[in-house]
Amino acid sequence: MTVASAAFALALVAGMAGTATAANISEKTTYFMVRGSTLDELDHDLTGKGPVVASTGLHHPGATSVRFDGHVTYKAAGGGCRVNKTNLRLDLVTTLPKWEPRTKVSARTRLVWNTLAADIRRHENHHAQIAKLWLKKMENAIRNLPAQRDCSAMEALVNKTSDRYLREHERAQIDFDTVEAREVNWRLKRALKRMMQASN
Repeated sequence: MTVASAAFALALVAGMAGTATAANISEKTTYFMVRGSTLDELDHDLTGKGPVVASTGLHHPGATSVRFDGHVTYKAAGGGCRVNKTNLRLDLVTTLPKWEPRTKVSARTRLVWNTLAADIRRHENHHAQIAKLWLKKMENAIRNLPAQRDCSAMEALVNKTSDRYLREHERAQIDFDTVEAREVNWRLKRALKRMMQASN
């Protein structure tokens, strides 16, 4: 349930025309099949077939791959150089489990699965929201950087700024996973109780 964060590539191009543009966000959801008619069988598939997250080397019941990319152009400003246009991109690929039982299963098994699947989806959606938030923060920070003496200095400042925001983004993702891991049992019990009450 942790995030896989790819490296940020920033192509820096000197330019004189154009205005600041909004970041582009691409989102895709893929699924892996989970089979079984009991909770033990479902747990076995979840832990054995889920996406492998590079940071842990382990299978997870869900994952969100995050990739930042983009380029920045510059313009002359008062004898120096400043950011002219940003064109940042965020690619998100969420991988979730999908269960299509082939035989009749108990109401309890179905209820527990629906509760777990909803929590996995919520968790991965939040990883995506964190990435979107930091994309916006990074874009605003780059756009508002002060002018530098020349475009080489401006490029260096943009790279330094983007590196800092990427580190802070990664820290935010790790912090979220840490809190989620600590509260997972309590959260699932509460969600299961709500679903049981709703089904009555």
